[in-house]
Amino acid sequence: MKKILTLISIFIPLNANSAFDSSSYGTTAASILKLNINPRCVSMGEACTSDISDASAIDINPANLVKIPKNSLFLSHNIFFENITLESLSFAANLGKNTGTFGIGVKYLNWGKIEKTDDYANDMGSFSPNEMVVELGFASYLTGLTKDPEERLVFGGIGKFIQNKIEKSATTLSADIGILFPYMFDRKLALSLVFQNIVGSIKMDQENYDITKIIRLGSSVFITRNMTINSDIIMPQDRFLYWSIGFEERIKINKRTQFSLRAGANTRNISDMEGLRSVSFGFGIKHWDYLFDYSFSPFGNLGNIHRISLTINY
Repeated sequence: MKKILTLISIFIPLNANSAFDSSSYGTTAASILKLNINPRCVSMGEACTSDISDASAIDINPANLVKIPKNSLFLSHNIFFENITLESLSFAANLGKNTGTFGIGVKYLNWGKIEKTDDYANDMGSFSPNEMVVELGFASYLTGLTKDPEERLVFGGIGKFIQNKIEKSATTLSADIGILFPYMFDRKLALSLVFQNIVGSIKMDQENYDITKIIRLGSSVFITRNMTINSDIIMPQDRFLYWSIGFEERIKINKRTQFSLRAGANTRNISDMEGLRSVSFGFGIKHWDYLFDYSFSPFGNLGNIHRISLTINY
C-alpha cells in the first residue's frame, strides 16, 4: 500500500498546469528526472552542481564533464523503500586538452511489482512500472583557450530520451544545458547554472503532461585543499524552490589512498512528512583511480534510502 501511495503522489501526473510553486506538486511526469544518481552528491544534501568530476556529471551538470582528465566510468545502485531501485551507468571521454569531453549515460528506475485487484478485491495479476533515461552530451570551453582552464567559461549540453511506463509506455525527448563559470577569488569559489529538461512532454491517458523542468544554481567554496562546502538552490517546476548544503572533508591515508567524510541537508521535504528526513550522510574511499562512495538518507516514515557507486577514472 505504501508503494502505491508513493507511485500516485510522485509518478502519476495529476494536472497539466505547473508553474514552479508549491501548488504544482505532483503535476509533472517522469519522476526519474528528479532523482540524483551520485551517492557523493546525495550525501552532501544533493549540493554538487559546481563540484563533480566524473562521468555522472552528464546527469547533474554536463558542463562539469570538462573536469574529467581522461576517461571516466561510473556505476551506481540506489535502494529505496518498498523495493524501489534506481540503476545508472555513465561513461565520459576527454577528447583533447582544448577540444572538450563527450559523455553518455543511462539510468533505470524500477518500481517493483504492484498487484492489481478489481473493486471486489479479486486478483487481476500485477504490473511493474518503470522509467528509463538515455543521455548523450558534450562539454567544451567557450572562452579564452590561452588562459588557464579554471579561468574559462564552460558550456555543456545533452540530449536525452525518456521512457515512462506504467502499463503502457510513453516516450519523449528533452535536453539539458549547463554552464560552469570561471573560478573566482584565487580559485576558492566556483559557480554554475543548469537548466534541466528544458523541453518535452509525455502523452498519458490521451493528455500531454510536462516533464519536470528544473533550474539549479550551484556554488562551491574550497575552504582548504581537502575541505569543501557546496550549496545549491534548486527550482523544480512542480514545487517551490528549495536550498541544499553539503560538507566534505578528505583525509589522506597514504600516497594512493584517500578517505572522505560527508554530510548535508536540504529543505525539499522539510514539511512533507513525519520522522527524520532532509539530511544525509556518507563516505568515500579512493584508491589509485578507483572510487567507492556510499550515502544514507532517511526519508521520514517511508523508510531509508541507500546508494552506492563505483567510479573508475583512467
